[in-house]
Amino acid sequence: MRLLAAAIFCLPFLSQAAFPTLHLKPVVLSQIHSPTTITHAGDGSGRLFVCDQPGLIHVIDGGMLLPTPFLDLTSTGLDVIVAAPTGYSERGLLGLAFHPDFATGSAPGEGKFYVYYSAPPQTNQNPSTPQDNVSVIAEFTVSTFNPNLANPVSERILLTFGQPQGNHNGGQLEFGPDGMLYIGTGDGGSSDDNNAGHTGGSSSKPSGILGNALDLSNLLGKILRIDPLGSNGPSGGYGIPGDNPMVGQGGGVKEEIYAYGLRNPWKFSFDKRSGGTGRLFCGDVGQGKVEEINIITSGGNYGWRYREGSFEFDAAMVGAGNAPATWIDPIAEYSHPGVTIGNPALPELGVSITGGFVYRGAAITDLQGKYVFADYRATSGQGGRLMGLEETAPLSGTFTLTQNLPLTEANPLNTSRRILTLGEDESGELYVGTKTNGGVLALSGGLPAGAIYKIVPVASASVTVSANRDNSIFESVSNSNGAGAYLYAGKTGSSGGDALRRALIRFDLSDIPEGATITSASVTLSQNLGGSAPVTMTLHRLTEDWGEAGSDAGDPGGQGASAQSGDATWFSQFHPSDAWTTNGGTFEATASASAVIDNTAPSGPVFRTWTGPSLSADVQGWLANATTNFGWILRGDETNSFTAQRFASRENGIIENRPHLDVAYVSPPPPLPFESFLTTHFPAALVGQFIDPNGDDDG
Repeated sequence: MRLLAAAIFCLPFLSQAAFPTLHLKPVVLSQIHSPTTITHAGDGSGRLFVCDQPGLIHVIDGGMLLPTPFLDLTSTGLDVIVAAPTGYSERGLLGLAFHPDFATGSAPGEGKFYVYYSAPPQTNQNPSTPQDNVSVIAEFTVSTFNPNLANPVSERILLTFGQPQGNHNGGQLEFGPDGMLYIGTGDGGSSDDNNAGHTGGSSSKPSGILGNALDLSNLLGKILRIDPLGSNGPSGGYGIPGDNPMVGQGGGVKEEIYAYGLRNPWKFSFDKRSGGTGRLFCGDVGQGKVEEINIITSGGNYGWRYREGSFEFDAAMVGAGNAPATWIDPIAEYSHPGVTIGNPALPELGVSITGGFVYRGAAITDLQGKYVFADYRATSGQGGRLMGLEETAPLSGTFTLTQNLPLTEANPLNTSRRILTLGEDESGELYVGTKTNGGVLALSGGLPAGAIYKIVPVASASVTVSANRDNSIFESVSNSNGAGAYLYAGKTGSSGGDALRRALIRFDLSDIPEGATITSASVTLSQNLGGSAPVTMTLHRLTEDWGEAGSDAGDPGGQGASAQSGDATWFSQFHPSDAWTTNGGTFEATASASAVIDNTAPSGPVFRTWTGPSLSADVQGWLANATTNFGWILRGDETNSFTAQRFASRENGIIENRPHLDVAYVSPPPPLPFESFLTTHFPAALVGQFIDPNGDDDG
């Protein structure tokens, strides 16, 4: 029987949630191999601490990665665990959490922080139980002399447990609102939770067995809860809170267990900031079909290996007596690409969920209370995907999904960039940790492949841009109308091969700020004379430059005037030489936008508008590289006679009738003064590379 998560039935995705448009601002690029945790010390310093999977904890201070690591754990055996330079691995330095009293003088937790890392297998292991590695939860203290350095010899090991295989190690550490340390552990690895080293399992991977995640005498596949400063645990090195749900159960039940039935709870977080609900959100990585998000509750059973998400995984567990009587369904789930499951079918969004955070920062008002998470890789050959959940009403338990956050990306999450982790700073602002390949130590362009981005707000704006160049060209003659009051496009009734007209228009984009992301673009022309209608007229992106000189055919001007030097003609980009690669203008064959000119008889000006995503993409491309901005060419019906249309040009005497481009865009906040200083004086430095602010390297 399924239970309702926190006594709340959480429907799957009902509609597209209203998330604000966001921006990924690079913080540190090409200096970290594989970021697994991004967190803060809660000490008012504003520093970020980043776990790098090979075994280093880095400090980001003032937007720069400090040159000396906060802690180097490679001597603990991580150099053995993470050794292959191009090999994929889920082992390594996985978790970091600072004690809530880290910055409280004379408190028991002062200066203490905790790490989760993988160590080599123990030499005295039970030969009947396979052991690929050992998960270690350890305490360290900060140096008394330098807040940016830990004391490397202060390690105190709290808890260890063997992992039968190398994957599904969990690794998240998080202090709850109650001051206790929560630990995420995977089911021990392999697949299906039924291999050797899994309760009831063997190398033949039998069905129907219990598995580690549902075995309460096993720490794997769980969320654990301990008091790191207590001493009543089995080793005396940590405490077990008296209100843990398994306390006093007996029969070998592990009293550290807070929740169970999880496959690989890779990332979880508490909504514990001001205005938060205190709930624990957890992304649990699925097997082969379903990824899920759970709200974790004390004593909760989340069903794995009997369930994958809300769907039955191993029906044979019922007959074997190993299926749970009750379980808690996820609050949200989605399927893997190519997997059709559910009614209605789940959206196919990714292969490995990366849990995130409920946003409680101050910089992005419209993001307040929304859960931001990700998937490691949307599908094979694609990059990661940022997504979100929004609760329709406080504590309603009904969540809607935003499948791709409205996001502008400074460095796009392209086909190779995977999302390993999300993080949070002391102010509640969110960060994204990525890498461009699967190998822990694999390089990208000779540099570490990891990157840290900050999620920042964008400003929405719009601008109307007037044409700064336009012209008409006429088939089979060297005529032009560069300075004329009208533009022409379409086919006239002329004979002798002089029937087609095409109009060229270019807009100056200098009023749009650098780094803006175009959300819409539309071109508007005023038509004041036309042939037979309706006709479809198309705008095509020009791929070669062209000129506008002083040719003016006057009114009506439909035949053009003799081209002046520098004018565009049917044959020349710039008369009388510089021939087009293709007569009639060189342009993309596929139209960027089209509009139907209807049967309206224009007794006065009638405004016609062209718009669409390809038009926006053209503007975006020109904004990125102004040297390619040659504008568009307007084509009409070039098959049927008497279909030519006349539009006001930029030289038209009535200003409001002139061609204009309306652009809506979003842009990130401008760089901080120090960021601008670094860009100006250290243009070759990597993003986030340390430049001593007290030095004088630039003279």
